[in-house]
Amino acid sequence: MMHVKIGKNGDVPERIQECGTYEWWYFDAIDESQQLAITIIFFDGMPMSPYWLDALPKADSRDFSGYAVSIYRKGKKLAGFVHHTEHNEIQFLNDALSIRMGGMKFSKHGNSYTINIDTEYQDATHSIKGELIFTNLSTEQQSYEEGHGNHCWRLIAPQCDVSGHLTFSQYEDIHSEWTFDGHGYHDCNSGKDALYADYSEWYWGRCEIENNQTVIYYHYPTSTDQQELSIAYLADSSHGIRAIEDCVISLEHKKLTSSLMNIASTITINGTIDGNAIALHIKHLNALEFGPFYYRFLIESSTSTSPSNKHGIAEYFNAKRLKSRLVRTMIKTPMQRV
Repeated sequence: MMHVKIGKNGDVPERIQECGTYEWWYFDAIDESQQLAITIIFFDGMPMSPYWLDALPKADSRDFSGYAVSIYRKGKKLAGFVHHTEHNEIQFLNDALSIRMGGMKFSKHGNSYTINIDTEYQDATHSIKGELIFTNLSTEQQSYEEGHGNHCWRLIAPQCDVSGHLTFSQYEDIHSEWTFDGHGYHDCNSGKDALYADYSEWYWGRCEIENNQTVIYYHYPTSTDQQELSIAYLADSSHGIRAIEDCVISLEHKKLTSSLMNIASTITINGTIDGNAIALHIKHLNALEFGPFYYRFLIESSTSTSPSNKHGIAEYFNAKRLKSRLVRTMIKTPMQRV
């Protein structure tokens, strides 16, 4: 159902370059003290784009490369950009990775990633600029893989220290500036077909928890179109990435959204780590992004014995809705190339 790769080898670009293939590199970061969050995605092929879907089975990833950047403050979206880009470059040599999509770039050297952010383009009314450095803390990790499927999730750096600076401008005036100091996450996804070819819907999330650990989970609910999948991991600087054994993920307190999707507001994760029982509760706090097939949430975690003041990012994705011509029409905004 899904191919999973764990460890730093997941950064290696697959560059399949066949029609209908895609690959994206995802980063998020949260500065708890400033209630500031950012998500950054570099796309080599955009499988959520209605233009890419309409071009299947002949969609060429090079025609649908680009980026998505959103910044959030106090649980609300300040600005977001999704752009196809004309000038793109992906290089991997001697374990050094460099990707540029228009004015956005990230490079990997050793255990750190430097992301240069520049969303400004001609006639833009607002923009985000800055630089963030993600330092991978879960480096004591042997790479391995499991499962199979068209879609591959590559869990690479689930626990990072993040530092840098960000500037949010409206027209030519600087609206806000921040020195960023927080925690972050990085993974990669790739595939060879439309996202709905393998599954109907998913829940994914990552959240800081007690004892300087991060929990990461992926859940496919049971439906007529897919078998249930529940996988979760703990990451920390001492042990790397460890799978939660006998993992059971439960969806609770479902609510009907304005886009008529029934989405759980609480997720529980039960299992064992090294023979010790673990029970986590994930609560969706704010809907940072919402639409006819996708929601992104700010989340918090707790256990039966202690609440947490740490947060994370989660998403709900309804892939089967991308089959709908109505949904594709709703999200088909003019394709801005920069």
